[in-house]
Amino acid sequence: MTDLRAHVLARLDQLEQTARDVPGASIWNARQVAGMTGVAPAVAEHIAQWSPARILPWTSGARELTELHHDIDGKCAVCLDVYPCPTLSVVARTLGITPGR
Repeated sequence: MTDLRAHVLARLDQLEQTARDVPGASIWNARQVAGMTGVAPAVAEHIAQWSPARILPWTSGARELTELHHDIDGKCAVCLDVYPCPTLSVVARTLGITPGR
């Protein structure tokens, strides 16, 4: 099995870099997105809600959880449950990573 924690951290790195590469990351709103892309209002709203200004704090929290829940002799350092623990597995699933693969 690959190291789930390393996989999660790599995905977080990717999301954060993508968010940092977006110009004008802090000023997104649905009207701007619709004007720039021509997508339907509901799609523009969805895109604006996942703007870099939102994704960066979310990835920061996910990274903090991931850093806390690490392996010590086959057990999670925080949960004292088998590693990878349920908390790390939930973080992984929110990123589209299937634990155990």
